Amino acid sequence: MDIKKRNTNGYWVLFILSGLALTYFTLFLPQAFWLGLPTFFGGLAMAMDWV
Repeated sequence: MDIKKRNTNGYWVLFILSGLALTYFTLFLPQAFWLGLPTFFGGLAMAMDWV
C-alpha cells in the first residue's frame, strides 16, 4: 500500500491569508465575520491533508 503525499504549501498560504482576513473582519467589520469561516476551516482541512 503506497500513500502519496500532496504538496500542501498553497493550502497553508490559503489558511494563513484567510486567518488574517478573519481577524480583520472580527476587528473592523464584525457582521461579516461569518464570510471567512468556510475558507478558514476548508484551508485548514486541506493543509492538514484531511481531505
